[in-house]
Amino acid sequence: MLTAEQESYFETFGFLFMRQYFSPDEMSEIMHEFDAVLTEERGGKPFTGEEQSTTTIVEHSSFFTQLVESDRVYKVIEQLMPGEFIWSGSEGNLTTHSEHRWHADRQGLAEVDYLRIKVMIYLDPVTKERGCLRIIPGSHRLPLHTDLQPLIAQKPDSSPTTFGISGAELPCFPLEAQPGDVVFFNHCLWHGMFGGWAGRRYIALKFAAKPTTEAHIASLRRWSPYALKPNAAFVNSNRPRIQSMMEGIPEVELGGEA
Repeated sequence: MLTAEQESYFETFGFLFMRQYFSPDEMSEIMHEFDAVLTEERGGKPFTGEEQSTTTIVEHSSFFTQLVESDRVYKVIEQLMPGEFIWSGSEGNLTTHSEHRWHADRQGLAEVDYLRIKVMIYLDPVTKERGCLRIIPGSHRLPLHTDLQPLIAQKPDSSPTTFGISGAELPCFPLEAQPGDVVFFNHCLWHGMFGGWAGRRYIALKFAAKPTTEAHIASLRRWSPYALKPNAAFVNSNRPRIQSMMEGIPEVELGGEA
Protein backbone atom coordinates (compact mmCIF):
# COMPACT_ATOMS: atom_id res chain seq x y z
CA MET A 1 0.00 0.00 0.00
CA LEU A 2 2.75 2.48 0.94
CA THR A 3 5.96 3.17 -0.92
CA ALA A 4 9.35 3.08 0.78
CA GLU A 5 9.42 6.86 0.43
CA GLN A 6 6.10 7.21 2.28
CA GLU A 7 7.33 4.98 5.09
CA SER A 8 10.48 7.09 5.38
CA TYR A 9 8.39 10.28 5.34
CA PHE A 10 6.22 9.01 8.19
CA GLU A 11 9.21 7.96 10.27
CA THR A 12 10.94 11.30 9.74
CA PHE A 13 8.06 13.77 9.98
CA GLY A 14 5.57 11.78 12.05
CA PHE A 15 2.58 11.92 9.72
CA LEU A 16 1.16 11.02 6.32
CA PHE A 17 -1.50 13.20 4.71
CA MET A 18 -3.47 11.16 2.16
CA ARG A 19 -5.53 13.43 -0.05
CA GLN A 20 -8.86 12.10 -1.35
CA TYR A 21 -8.15 8.73 0.19
CA PHE A 22 -11.89 8.06 0.16
CA SER A 23 -14.11 8.87 -2.80
CA PRO A 24 -17.09 11.24 -2.55
CA ASP A 25 -19.46 8.24 -2.55
CA GLU A 26 -17.50 6.57 0.24
CA MET A 27 -17.48 9.78 2.25
CA SER A 28 -21.22 10.12 1.80
CA GLU A 29 -21.62 6.69 3.41
CA ILE A 30 -19.17 7.52 6.19
CA MET A 31 -20.97 10.80 6.97
CA HIS A 32 -24.37 9.11 6.93
CA GLU A 33 -23.22 6.40 9.35
CA PHE A 34 -21.47 8.94 11.60
CA ASP A 35 -24.56 11.15 11.81
CA ALA A 36 -26.79 8.12 12.44
CA VAL A 37 -24.64 6.85 15.33
CA LEU A 38 -24.40 10.24 17.05
CA THR A 39 -28.09 10.98 16.50
CA GLU A 40 -28.95 7.64 18.10
CA GLU A 41 -26.72 8.49 21.07
CA ARG A 42 -28.65 11.77 21.45
CA GLY A 43 -31.85 9.76 21.64
CA GLY A 44 -32.92 10.96 18.21
CA LYS A 45 -32.81 14.61 19.23
CA PRO A 46 -31.33 17.21 16.84
CA PHE A 47 -27.87 18.66 17.40
CA THR A 48 -28.24 21.74 19.62
CA GLY A 49 -24.65 22.97 19.69
CA GLU A 50 -23.44 20.92 22.64
CA GLU A 51 -20.18 18.99 22.30
CA GLN A 52 -20.66 15.26 21.75
CA SER A 53 -18.18 12.40 21.68
CA THR A 54 -18.50 8.64 21.51
CA THR A 55 -15.52 6.40 22.28
CA THR A 56 -16.95 3.26 20.67
CA ILE A 57 -18.17 4.50 17.30
CA VAL A 58 -16.26 1.74 15.51
CA GLU A 59 -17.00 -1.09 17.93
CA HIS A 60 -20.75 -0.50 17.81
CA SER A 61 -20.98 -0.14 14.03
CA SER A 62 -20.40 -2.97 11.58
CA PHE A 63 -19.86 -0.33 8.90
CA PHE A 64 -16.96 1.30 10.75
CA THR A 65 -15.56 -2.05 11.87
CA GLN A 66 -15.26 -3.00 8.21
CA LEU A 67 -13.52 0.33 7.57
CA VAL A 68 -10.87 -0.51 10.18
CA GLU A 69 -10.38 -3.94 8.59
CA SER A 70 -10.06 -2.52 5.10
CA ASP A 71 -6.71 -2.63 3.34
CA ARG A 72 -6.57 1.17 3.20
CA VAL A 73 -6.49 1.35 6.98
CA TYR A 74 -5.32 -2.00 8.34
CA LYS A 75 -2.60 -2.67 5.75
CA VAL A 76 -1.19 0.84 6.13
CA ILE A 77 -0.96 0.44 9.91
CA GLU A 78 0.63 -2.95 9.31
CA GLN A 79 3.34 -1.28 7.24
CA LEU A 80 3.95 1.58 9.67
CA MET A 81 4.03 -0.60 12.80
CA PRO A 82 7.17 -2.75 13.18
CA GLY A 83 5.64 -6.09 14.17
CA GLU A 84 2.28 -6.80 15.78
CA PHE A 85 -0.13 -4.08 16.87
CA ILE A 86 -3.28 -3.74 18.95
CA TRP A 87 -6.51 -1.79 18.67
CA SER A 88 -6.49 1.27 20.91
CA GLY A 89 -10.04 2.51 20.53
CA SER A 90 -12.06 4.91 18.41
CA GLU A 91 -13.66 8.33 18.67
CA GLY A 92 -16.57 9.98 16.96
CA ASN A 93 -16.48 13.68 17.74
CA LEU A 94 -18.91 16.53 17.20
CA THR A 95 -16.96 19.46 18.61
CA THR A 96 -17.89 22.99 19.62
CA HIS A 97 -14.64 24.42 21.00
CA SER A 98 -12.81 27.08 19.02
CA GLU A 99 -9.30 25.84 19.72
CA HIS A 100 -7.31 22.92 21.05
CA ARG A 101 -4.00 24.29 22.21
CA TRP A 102 -0.64 22.73 21.40
CA HIS A 103 -0.11 19.29 22.88
CA ALA A 104 1.06 15.77 22.12
CA ASP A 105 -1.45 13.00 22.78
CA ARG A 106 1.36 10.90 24.23
CA GLN A 107 3.80 13.38 25.72
CA GLY A 108 7.14 12.92 27.43
CA LEU A 109 10.57 11.35 27.22
CA ALA A 110 9.28 7.90 28.18
CA GLU A 111 6.72 7.86 25.35
CA VAL A 112 8.67 8.52 22.18
CA ASP A 113 9.99 4.96 21.84
CA TYR A 114 6.53 3.36 22.00
CA LEU A 115 4.78 3.73 18.65
CA ARG A 116 1.09 4.60 18.56
CA ILE A 117 -0.76 5.86 15.50
CA LYS A 118 -3.95 7.86 15.16
CA VAL A 119 -5.97 7.97 11.93
CA MET A 120 -8.05 11.11 11.50
CA ILE A 121 -10.98 11.29 9.08
CA TYR A 122 -12.49 14.78 8.83
CA LEU A 123 -16.09 15.05 7.67
CA ASP A 124 -16.08 18.81 7.00
CA PRO A 125 -13.73 21.12 5.07
CA VAL A 126 -11.09 22.56 7.39
CA THR A 127 -8.45 25.23 6.82
CA LYS A 128 -5.64 26.74 8.85
CA GLU A 129 -7.90 29.55 10.06
CA ARG A 130 -10.96 27.33 10.41
CA GLY A 131 -10.39 24.18 12.39
CA CYS A 132 -7.72 22.14 10.61
CA LEU A 133 -5.15 20.01 12.40
CA ARG A 134 -1.88 21.93 12.71
CA ILE A 135 1.20 19.82 13.31
CA ILE A 136 4.89 20.46 14.01
CA PRO A 137 6.71 18.03 11.70
CA GLY A 138 9.32 15.86 13.40
CA SER A 139 8.12 16.72 16.90
CA HIS A 140 7.49 13.04 17.68
CA ARG A 141 11.26 12.60 17.89
CA LEU A 142 13.93 13.82 20.28
CA PRO A 143 15.10 16.44 20.97
CA LEU A 144 12.29 18.51 19.43
CA HIS A 145 9.60 16.55 21.26
CA THR A 146 10.95 17.50 24.70
CA ASP A 147 12.01 20.99 23.57
CA LEU A 148 8.29 21.73 23.14
CA GLN A 149 7.30 20.49 26.59
CA PRO A 150 6.79 24.02 28.03
CA LEU A 151 3.69 24.23 25.82
CA ILE A 152 1.97 21.53 27.86
CA ALA A 153 1.35 23.99 30.71
CA GLN A 154 -0.91 26.20 28.59
CA LYS A 155 -3.42 27.69 31.01
CA PRO A 156 -4.79 29.33 29.08
CA ASP A 157 -1.88 29.69 26.62
CA SER A 158 1.82 29.40 27.40
CA SER A 159 2.98 30.16 23.85
CA PRO A 160 3.46 33.92 24.50
CA THR A 161 5.54 33.32 27.63
CA THR A 162 7.47 30.42 26.09
CA PHE A 163 8.13 31.71 22.58
CA GLY A 164 6.82 35.28 22.57
CA ILE A 165 3.93 34.56 20.20
CA SER A 166 0.40 33.24 20.50
CA GLY A 167 -0.41 29.59 19.97
CA ALA A 168 -2.12 30.43 16.69
CA GLU A 169 1.11 32.03 15.45
CA LEU A 170 3.38 29.11 16.32
CA PRO A 171 5.28 27.79 13.25
CA CYS A 172 3.45 24.73 11.96
CA PHE A 173 2.27 22.71 8.98
CA PRO A 174 -1.52 23.13 8.57
CA LEU A 175 -3.26 20.01 7.27
CA GLU A 176 -6.00 21.79 5.37
CA ALA A 177 -8.41 19.04 4.43
CA GLN A 178 -11.50 18.27 2.42
CA PRO A 179 -13.86 15.35 3.11
CA GLY A 180 -12.06 12.28 1.77
CA ASP A 181 -8.63 13.33 3.06
CA VAL A 182 -7.11 11.18 5.80
CA VAL A 183 -4.23 11.82 8.23
CA PHE A 184 -2.10 9.08 9.77
CA PHE A 185 0.01 10.53 12.57
CA ASN A 186 2.27 9.48 15.41
CA HIS A 187 0.59 10.00 18.79
CA CYS A 188 3.73 11.75 20.08
CA LEU A 189 3.54 14.44 17.40
CA TRP A 190 2.79 17.94 18.72
CA HIS A 191 -0.39 19.37 17.24
CA GLY A 192 -3.12 21.91 17.80
CA MET A 193 -6.29 23.37 16.30
CA PHE A 194 -7.54 26.94 16.05
CA GLY A 195 -10.68 28.45 14.55
CA GLY A 196 -13.01 25.58 15.35
CA TRP A 197 -16.80 25.86 15.27
CA ALA A 198 -19.88 24.17 16.67
CA GLY A 199 -20.59 21.05 14.65
CA ARG A 200 -17.04 20.26 13.48
CA ARG A 201 -17.00 16.48 12.86
CA TYR A 202 -14.23 13.92 12.76
CA ILE A 203 -13.51 10.25 13.39
CA ALA A 204 -10.35 8.94 15.05
CA LEU A 205 -9.06 5.37 14.79
CA LYS A 206 -6.26 4.47 17.21
CA PHE A 207 -3.61 1.75 17.11
CA ALA A 208 -0.61 0.87 19.28
CA ALA A 209 2.35 -1.43 18.85
CA LYS A 210 1.91 -4.68 20.79
CA PRO A 211 3.04 -3.93 24.37
CA THR A 212 6.18 -5.92 25.15
CA THR A 213 7.49 -4.20 28.30
CA GLU A 214 6.16 -3.03 31.63
CA ALA A 215 6.79 0.54 30.43
CA HIS A 216 4.43 -0.06 27.51
CA ILE A 217 1.73 -1.41 29.80
CA ALA A 218 2.21 1.51 32.19
CA SER A 219 1.88 3.96 29.29
CA LEU A 220 -1.34 2.33 28.10
CA ARG A 221 -2.77 2.39 31.61
CA ARG A 222 -1.94 6.09 31.90
CA TRP A 223 -3.01 7.38 28.51
CA SER A 224 -5.50 4.84 27.14
CA PRO A 225 -6.71 2.31 29.72
CA TYR A 226 -9.58 1.42 27.37
CA ALA A 227 -6.99 -0.24 25.11
CA LEU A 228 -6.35 -2.80 27.86
CA LYS A 229 -10.07 -3.44 28.33
CA PRO A 230 -11.35 -3.51 24.75
CA ASN A 231 -15.03 -3.47 23.95
CA ALA A 232 -16.70 -6.88 24.09
CA ALA A 233 -17.77 -6.53 20.45
CA PHE A 234 -14.10 -6.70 19.49
CA VAL A 235 -13.06 -9.20 22.17
CA ASN A 236 -15.66 -11.68 20.90
CA SER A 237 -15.22 -10.95 17.20
CA ASN A 238 -14.48 -13.81 14.83
CA ARG A 239 -13.08 -11.53 12.16
CA PRO A 240 -9.38 -12.38 11.55
CA ARG A 241 -7.97 -8.85 11.57
CA ILE A 242 -9.92 -7.87 14.67
CA GLN A 243 -8.83 -11.10 16.37
CA SER A 244 -5.22 -10.37 15.47
CA MET A 245 -5.35 -7.00 17.24
CA MET A 246 -6.99 -8.56 20.31
CA GLU A 247 -4.33 -11.26 20.58
CA GLY A 248 -1.63 -8.71 21.34
CA ILE A 249 -3.41 -7.44 24.46
CA PRO A 250 -2.47 -9.10 27.78
CA GLU A 251 -5.26 -11.60 28.48
CA VAL A 252 -5.62 -10.55 32.10
CA GLU A 253 -6.80 -7.15 30.94
CA LEU A 254 -9.51 -8.29 28.52
CA GLY A 255 -13.18 -7.82 29.24
CA GLY A 256 -14.63 -4.45 28.19
CA GLU A 257 -18.38 -3.92 28.18
CA ALA A 258 -20.43 -4.16 25.00
